[in-house]
Amino acid sequence: MRSLKGAGSRLFRNRSFRALWLGQFISIFGDRLHYLALLALIVERAHDPGNPAPELALVPAVSFLPTILAGPLAGALVDTWDTRRVLVISDFLRGCIVLLIIPAVARGGLPAAFALVFLLYLANSFFLPARSSILPDLVESQELVEANSLATLAGVCATIAGSALGGILVERAGWRWGLAIDGLTYFVSVGFLASLRPRPRVRAPRSAGWTGVYRDLGRDVNEGFRLTVRNPTVLGPILALVLLWIAGGALHVAGTVLLKRRVDAFVSGTGGLLSAVGFGMVAGTLLTAWRGKRWPPRVSMAMSLVGIGVSLLLFSRAFSLPALLGVGFLAGTFVAVLLVTTESVVQAAVAQEARGRVFALRDFSTRVAVLVTAGLLGAALGRGWVDHAATVAGAGALLMAAGVWGCIGWKR
Repeated sequence: MRSLKGAGSRLFRNRSFRALWLGQFISIFGDRLHYLALLALIVERAHDPGNPAPELALVPAVSFLPTILAGPLAGALVDTWDTRRVLVISDFLRGCIVLLIIPAVARGGLPAAFALVFLLYLANSFFLPARSSILPDLVESQELVEANSLATLAGVCATIAGSALGGILVERAGWRWGLAIDGLTYFVSVGFLASLRPRPRVRAPRSAGWTGVYRDLGRDVNEGFRLTVRNPTVLGPILALVLLWIAGGALHVAGTVLLKRRVDAFVSGTGGLLSAVGFGMVAGTLLTAWRGKRWPPRVSMAMSLVGIGVSLLLFSRAFSLPALLGVGFLAGTFVAVLLVTTESVVQAAVAQEARGRVFALRDFSTRVAVLVTAGLLGAALGRGWVDHAATVAGAGALLMAAGVWGCIGWKR
């Protein structure tokens, strides 16, 4: 732990890293409020409040379809544009869009809310690859594991605080307050992101005229795909994340309904569960920063998939809130190890000028996975074709099988 403490002290003396960390903490804190507020809004306005699975299945659709449609193109543009400016403009737009959801619901109901959530995640499809791309320009290469651990720690601490406080706030004050505070957090984040001072990077010149621009963008998208598929060091982590998001899609539509049936206060109970996941991610992040460099990345990713799979199996059989919180902590620990490891491996393996394209392809692949999974399972659950608990357990079994295969392949 001493190495993490020393690295943290050194990194936080870096003004740009400190600003990125604080901006990420504040915006993710607001995101937890937004997620809980959206759940409360859907349950309130669902056709069948007792089984809101069909409406819940629309959340991944409107959240991830923008990344599927624009993600690879966004990555190519991020590699061309000023990364700090992309972060600032994206967060400003996200803040405005979230605040617009409140009056939009009064006029257009859930369809209007889903339309604005679509725009919110369209801005997100530019923000996420830019955030992953800029970190190596703020710290030294040997500090990437510690920097990613601390960046993940910002996210999980914000998740804990936002979930715990947000659950109480939304339960008592309503979803409108959750959205209002979320919108304001984006504007605070803009102030921190505007102060970033990344190292300058060499950017390839663009052709003159729209025809040349489109040709260059198409070439960059194809190049990002080739860089990912042809490099096992990059492809392996992305495939692990795709599996994680497949399980996440199943958990979103089936696990949310299970939680609603098993917990009396749904929104605050969901907030408590997310907080438990956050505490687990703190433990996993600290563990990775402390010992992560001593483990082969492939082993870390494989064991993480097994651990998350076991957690989902336990979740499908947990009927009390204490049991659910324990399972959430366990899952969060392994999720953090997986996220930190995959992020560090890809950042180290990809050249500076191509990171935006590769990270955008990562986001594209994971969003396709969760969208297809949630859409198919949401329709099946809504018609009663499959059982909610069996769906979550099946997702856990998939991750366990993938993790075991990864370990066996590594030993060979």
